[in-house]
Amino acid sequence: MKEKNIDLSIISNPKHILYFSGFPSNLNMYLTLMKGPRSTSFLAIDNSGKASFLIGKGELSNPWVAKQTGKNGLELVFEGEISTYVDYDLNERMITYADTLSSEFQKWYKKHSGIRRLGIEEWHLPDTFRSAILSGGGGPELVGISRTILSMRKTKGSDEIENLKTATKMIDYSYKTAQKNSELGKTELDVYRKTNLRAFQKFGPFGWIIGDYASGERSLEVGGWASGRKFKKGDTIILDLQASYNNYWSDLCRTFVIGKKPSKKQEKVAETLVRALERAQEIMKPGTKGKEIYAAVNNEIIKAGYPKLLHHAGHSIGLDDQEPPWFIPNSEETIEEGSVVVVEPGIYTEETGGIRLEDAFVIGKKGSERISSYPLSLD
Repeated sequence: MKEKNIDLSIISNPKHILYFSGFPSNLNMYLTLMKGPRSTSFLAIDNSGKASFLIGKGELSNPWVAKQTGKNGLELVFEGEISTYVDYDLNERMITYADTLSSEFQKWYKKHSGIRRLGIEEWHLPDTFRSAILSGGGGPELVGISRTILSMRKTKGSDEIENLKTATKMIDYSYKTAQKNSELGKTELDVYRKTNLRAFQKFGPFGWIIGDYASGERSLEVGGWASGRKFKKGDTIILDLQASYNNYWSDLCRTFVIGKKPSKKQEKVAETLVRALERAQEIMKPGTKGKEIYAAVNNEIIKAGYPKLLHHAGHSIGLDDQEPPWFIPNSEETIEEGSVVVVEPGIYTEETGGIRLEDAFVIGKKGSERISSYPLSLD
């Protein structure tokens, strides 16, 4: 963080520890669901790029990795100093919470001397750890770096792009199952259940396919979690789905018509949405503003005689399934080379049902490349 004259930065958000170090500390999907995304590890980076880690011993104890490589998992991706603490103690505790960890954190932090300006993730670092930094008086000036890190994430590296392409392929694969099971006599929950069963079989126990499974009158509400609603002939079902690979999230949407061929009015809506996607792709290049992409999408919808877009026209994806820049009316923020974005036009009328299509794109030097492949048709 040289532009802020910061001597040392402490990274506390597990997603950002992964971003800077390559190590998914406390990002095991199963454990995170159970215990929450607590700060169990910390990464310090000084203004020369030298880094050090504070991490629980339990996070390093992967016998398979040690047997195969002679190292722990962190040592495979990290070359700096590693300090550990006892995060599981049979006699004392099973989980280390912030009140206990703060003393270990304070000892680790004091190894870094001469810190005048300290960068912290002010949106994330709990007060317990800030107090540990400032204890004894004469502590450093704390400088917020959360917005800076978020801005850094806008441009993806080649490894991040590959993760997002793989997550996109997971959703593309799942649409085959979702479309096949979107039929009369079934419910939204049936589609959700079968889609995730196939995803688990294909991608392993963390291959969740989450998002909107909204049909019929529920599709007019733009989205919603799967319910027990039974499908009716001619319903549309909006499947706005998200999947994660190596903690990188993709996001796509397809809409299908249930129990019959799409009507001419439904086909017209779909054609309009495809044109909106094409128009967005035409203008997307480094430097394009979020509001320009929104306008391109919205104008195609209005030009075809439909009401203006009810929601955003898209956004970036990455460690979160929705990242800036947002494609909304007043967004001055730009996409850049290496950004990975989605565009999601939708039209919602009682005559046609809700219909939304969403595709993913990588931004290159001169334009964009579509990375989602499942057909955009309604049947």
